[in-house]
Amino acid sequence: MQIKVNDQPVTVATPLTLRELLKVLSQEGKGVALAVNSQIVSRSQWENHRLEEGDQITLIKATAGG
Repeated sequence: MQIKVNDQPVTVATPLTLRELLKVLSQEGKGVALAVNSQIVSRSQWENHRLEEGDQITLIKATAGG
């Protein structure tokens, strides 16, 4: 299955949930926000939101600094 994460093509073997995608990308943890096809998905929905072919995911990771 082909998706895009932050405009970069990513191929995954099977349909994944957003939570599973974060594990694959080693992006688990706090300070992460996700949008699928320009729609923000709340953290409480990550476990149930299944990705589909062609989905475009925006992953935003908060960083400390100033």
